[in-house]
Amino acid sequence: MLVVLSQPAAAQWMWKDEGGHVIASDQPPPPGTPQSHIIKQPRPRPSSAVPAPADPGKADAPKSLADRDLESKQQAKADADAAKKAEDEANRAKAMQANCAAVRSNLAALQAGGRAARYNDKGEKVYIDDSQRQDEINKQQAQVSQYCK
Repeated sequence: MLVVLSQPAAAQWMWKDEGGHVIASDQPPPPGTPQSHIIKQPRPRPSSAVPAPADPGKADAPKSLADRDLESKQQAKADADAAKKAEDEANRAKAMQANCAAVRSNLAALQAGGRAARYNDKGEKVYIDDSQRQDEINKQQAQVSQYCK
């Protein structure tokens, strides 16, 4: 027994659907159809076919408007990220300078002698003795080496 499958003259596409039925149409198969199910598809016409670039990564290949727009957006994001990073770094450096000035001032006051005090948890002024003063001087010196680089 010989079965002849006739296809419409206008059919440029042929593919198998999920049920295994062969479909012929002048329209391409639905998106998601595996390439292995496509039996026939139209050949590109030489006059209308756009030559594929030899190397898609080449800089001299013309870029589509969408590609240029995407690159522009990516560059703008990279520039914004770099500007934010620079601003954060400047703010960090400014804070380090302020901390450095504060700990040097505290250290100078402690080393100058005189009565020194601090405030306790209740907000009351408590004067420190000489051993506590030396502990505070050591702490301030450690902070000077940390903040004043």
